[in-house]
Amino acid sequence: MVDANCKFLLIDVGSYGKEEDAGIFQMSVMGSKVPNGEYFTPPENWPASDIKPLHVIVGDEAFRLDKHVMKPFTQKQAVADSSKRNYNYALCRAQRVTERAFGIMCVVFRIFFTPINLKPDTVDLV
Repeated sequence: MVDANCKFLLIDVGSYGKEEDAGIFQMSVMGSKVPNGEYFTPPENWPASDIKPLHVIVGDEAFRLDKHVMKPFTQKQAVADSSKRNYNYALCRAQRVTERAFGIMCVVFRIFFTPINLKPDTVDLV
């Protein structure tokens, strides 16, 4: 998970690439604690206001809908309703932050451009 400034907040290492994203998230320690709010400290109020900003997880269509997870509408729904299409567009823009964070990470740590030829236990240490 990354924040709006491309800063990694939470990571989970140890799943194989052939597994689906939603299943990996649900079975991880992170996935079990996020819905309960255990990983997020309550945010500060907006300046000069009593309104607290919300924390949500922006996921893709593979994730299940939850009170903390935002996912896009199906293509069929988005074509039929322009407000759903606009929502999907805004959600896609939010997902770009995560893609940007991974791009920055790959440039800094060039090892992520190639498969890591190590045992899974050793990769966790790396």
